[in-house]
Amino acid sequence: MHRLLIANRGEVASRVARAARSRGIGTVGLYSDPDFALPYLDDVDEAVALPGISATDTYLNVSAVLAAAQRTGCDAVHPGYGFLAESAQFAEQVAAAGLVFVGPPAECIAAMGSKVRAKELARKASVPVLPDAVVDDTATDLGELGGRVGYPLLVKASAGGGGRGIRLVESADDLPAAVAAAQREAQAYFGDDTVFLERFLAGPRHIEIQVFGDTHGNVVHLGDRECSVQRRHQKLLEECPAVSVDAALRSAMAAAAVRLAEDIGYVGAGTCEFLVQGDEFFFLEMNTRLQVEHTVTEQVTSIDIVGLQLDVARGAQLPFTQTEITFTGHAIQARVCAENPYTGWLPSTGAIQRYWHPDDDGVRYEDGIASGVTISPFYDSMITKVIAPGETRDHAITTLDGALARLVLHGPDTNVAVLRRILSDADYRHGDVTVNWLEQRADLLAAEPLSAHAAAAVVACALSTDTPLLPLPAAWSNTPRPAVQWTLLDDHGTEHQLDYQPPRNGEAFRLFRVDGTEFAVRCLAHGDDRWRVEVDGISRVLRVSAEGLLGHDPGVRVWVNDIHGQVGFTVMPRFVERNIDSIVGGPTSPMPGTVQSVHVETGQRVSAGDRLVVVEAMKMEHVIRASSDAVVSRVLVHVGESVPAGTVLVELDDQE
Repeated sequence: MHRLLIANRGEVASRVARAARSRGIGTVGLYSDPDFALPYLDDVDEAVALPGISATDTYLNVSAVLAAAQRTGCDAVHPGYGFLAESAQFAEQVAAAGLVFVGPPAECIAAMGSKVRAKELARKASVPVLPDAVVDDTATDLGELGGRVGYPLLVKASAGGGGRGIRLVESADDLPAAVAAAQREAQAYFGDDTVFLERFLAGPRHIEIQVFGDTHGNVVHLGDRECSVQRRHQKLLEECPAVSVDAALRSAMAAAAVRLAEDIGYVGAGTCEFLVQGDEFFFLEMNTRLQVEHTVTEQVTSIDIVGLQLDVARGAQLPFTQTEITFTGHAIQARVCAENPYTGWLPSTGAIQRYWHPDDDGVRYEDGIASGVTISPFYDSMITKVIAPGETRDHAITTLDGALARLVLHGPDTNVAVLRRILSDADYRHGDVTVNWLEQRADLLAAEPLSAHAAAAVVACALSTDTPLLPLPAAWSNTPRPAVQWTLLDDHGTEHQLDYQPPRNGEAFRLFRVDGTEFAVRCLAHGDDRWRVEVDGISRVLRVSAEGLLGHDPGVRVWVNDIHGQVGFTVMPRFVERNIDSIVGGPTSPMPGTVQSVHVETGQRVSAGDRLVVVEAMKMEHVIRASSDAVVSRVLVHVGESVPAGTVLVELDDQE
C-alpha cells in the first residue's frame, strides 16, 4: 500500500490521513463544491474535485470516487464512516478495480447490512436477540405478527440506520399505518422497503463492543463503550469503558461480539451494538466500519485503531492477543454539532467567524472546521469531536467540561451549552441514563439568566473608539441624554432589556441595567477580540465577535466567551424595514436544506396538520404542515431544490 484514497470528508478524512502518514503512505482526498475550503484538505497530499453539491452527486458517486483513485495512482481506498463505508457493492467495485478496500470483505458488509440477516446470524452464534418478525409479501396478517412480537414494538427498516425507517407502535390498531410509513421511508432512503417488527424496550442502555479481526483468522475485542446519551437516535456523548457494567455482563457481551465476528469471518474494525436492560443484553446491529467514537477506545487501550486498519488491510497479523490488551483510565467524547437544541435540534448553517481551542491542554480535538469556513446544509451536522481522557470517569468528565468551556466557536448555533449541562447533571454523573433519557429531560434545555458580563461586552464593543464591532446608536454623543436602550434576544428566544448611559473620561457607567437590575460596570481594556470588563468590582477577560448591522433586520449577532463558556445572542433592531417577500403568505422552511418531497399541488384543499413539503438538512428530515384549513394557491418549490431558511414553500389561501 503506497497511495491511499480517502473516500470521505471532514474530521474523519484528517484522522485517516494522519494514520497513513505515520506509516509512510501517501494520501489523496476528495472534495465537493461546498467543501473546497475545509481544513481536512490541508492534511492530504493532494485532493480531487467532485463537482456537485449533494452527497449523491459527490461522495456517494461510486464511479467518480473510483475514477479519482485511478487518476491519482492510488492502490487502496479507505471509506471512513458514513457515505460508502457500509456499501457491500462499493467494496466489491473497489476490489474489482484492483484496489485494496480498507475494511471487511464485501460479504461481511452485506450480511450485517441487512438487520434481518444480521439477527439470523446472531441467533446462529448464540447471541441474544429481541423477539422479532419480518413483514414480507406473505405476511398478510399484521395483527398476528404484532401479537407474536408483543406490544409496544418497533417497526424498523432492515436496511436502515441513523434512526431512519423506525416507528414506535403502542397497539395493534396503529400497526398498519406505521408499517406503511416505515416502508415508504425505507424505500426512499435505502432503496429497500423490507421492514420487520421488534420488541420495544422502554428504557435500555446502548452499549457496544469494539472488535477487530485479521486475515489470519484472529479476532479480538477492544473493550466496550457507553453510548446511551442520544437525541433522534444519534449519539452525543460516548465513553470507554461503559458505566455501571459488572464483570460478568462485560465478559458476556465481549464474548458474544467476538463469537459473531468469528462466525462471519470478519476482518478489520467493527462494532457490535447491544441494548442492555438490567443484567440482560440483546443484539441490535453490527457496524462494519470505523466508528465515530473509536477515539475513546484508542485513549483507553493506547491502540491506533485506524493505523491497525491499514496494517491489517496490507495482510499483517494482529500484533497482540486478547490477554495482551490492557485498559487504563477513562475517556469521554463529545460530538459538537451545528444545531439548535432549543428549536428541536434543527440544523444550523453559516460562516464560522472564529474557532479556537487550546493545543496544550491534554485534550484531543478532531476538527472538521476552521475560522472563516462555511458550514453547509448538505452533509452531517457534526463539526468537531472533543475527547477527554482521565484517570477516572469523574476526572474525564471534569476535563471534558473544562475543554468545552474554553472552546470558542462563533458562528452557527451549536449544542455545546447543552453538552455541558448534561455533563454536570447528577443522573449523568451517576451513570443513570438510558437511550431515551435526554428526551425526558426538557429541563436541560431551559433558559439561563443572561450574564451581566456578556451584556457589558456588547456595550464595550459599541463604545470602542477605534474599530467598533457595533456602530453606536444614531445621534450618540457623550453629553448627558436619556439612557440608550437595546433589546437582546438570547438563543432560547427570550428578550432582555439593556439600558445604559455612556461613561465619560474613563469613569464607570452612570447607569447600567439588565432586565431592571443595575450593575456598576467599567470597561478596563481591550485589544483585538479580547476585552477586560469589570462588573460590580469583578473583572473578566472576554472574547467577543459580532456579525451584522445595528438597526437592520435581523440585527447584530454577538458571541461572548469567558471562563464560564460561550453565550450567543442578537442585538435586535429598533425599527425594521420589512422585506416585501415577507408579505407572501404561506409556510416557510425553518432551516436551509433540500426539498425532499412535495405532497400538494395547486388548487388542492388541505386541512390543519396535513403534510405539505418535507425539507432535509444534515441528515434530518423536517415535515412542513398546514397550520389551518386552506387551499393551495401556488407551490413555490420542487423536489431536489436547495432552499435558504425562511423560504416560502407553498402559498395558501384560507378556506371560507
